[in-house]
Amino acid sequence: MLRRLGQGGEGEIFVARDERGRRDVAVKTQFARTFESTTAYASAALPLEDELGRLRPMSNVPGIPEVLGDGYYGRSKRRYIVMELVDGVTIASWIIEHQPVPAAAAVSVVAQLCEILDGVHARGYVHRDVSPNNVMLQPDGRVRLLDVGISTGAGDINEDPRGTPGYAPPEQYDRTAEMTPQVDVFSLGALLFAMVVSRLPYSDLEGRPDSTTPAFPHDFRAEMPETLRSLALAMVSVDPRERPDGMTEVLRNLRPMLPTPGSAASSKATRPDPTTRYRLGSPLP
Repeated sequence: MLRRLGQGGEGEIFVARDERGRRDVAVKTQFARTFESTTAYASAALPLEDELGRLRPMSNVPGIPEVLGDGYYGRSKRRYIVMELVDGVTIASWIIEHQPVPAAAAVSVVAQLCEILDGVHARGYVHRDVSPNNVMLQPDGRVRLLDVGISTGAGDINEDPRGTPGYAPPEQYDRTAEMTPQVDVFSLGALLFAMVVSRLPYSDLEGRPDSTTPAFPHDFRAEMPETLRSLALAMVSVDPRERPDGMTEVLRNLRPMLPTPGSAASSKATRPDPTTRYRLGSPLP
């Protein structure tokens, strides 16, 4: 173990050195044992077991960190998962440095996330926690999506109502709601607004919005291209049925707004620059 990166709801995350592979890796571990019985401590590892069960089929999706191994260590049999360590900055810190983010850069981030999430959905899962702290931007401009800890099967009833406030849609807090890919569509729409106008939809409300609640006060003017604004507003509709029908539709709407192959970098390009992928002509699905 080299250093501690942080923690989530299911455990702590460390950077460690893989001496056989001669590379640094990320290790997510069960919290250290304190006064629990052996049986209780073993049960506390179940969330990590569940996460591993979801992460394995997702880890071959381009953009999702690869699972490298798992096991137990120490006398307490502490559960751990070893994953690829992603180099880069979180979108959260990138937004702070560049806000408001240029529209071309924001669209390039969301388009790359559409490609990743399309693969996640194709394997029958909903991520449920697409938020700035769970998205990394690598030095070459590639986007990576982290932390499938609260992901669930597409079509499952929402028995675990939690998520990142501001990015989780209303149905994610409803124990009777079905979890569909439209959950992640909402989160991407919220991320678009966070990047371009530094404001989240429904952020002025004290309670949950209903179908008549506007995403922003009527006197708020979002400084973003009209086509992008219209798409983002549709993505954050309270009713999931009014959102775009999955990542393919979102990406189809974003294509005309993406930088064209061979185009030059903007004089106001961010660092890292997520437009690089599209300017260099990387193919879209």
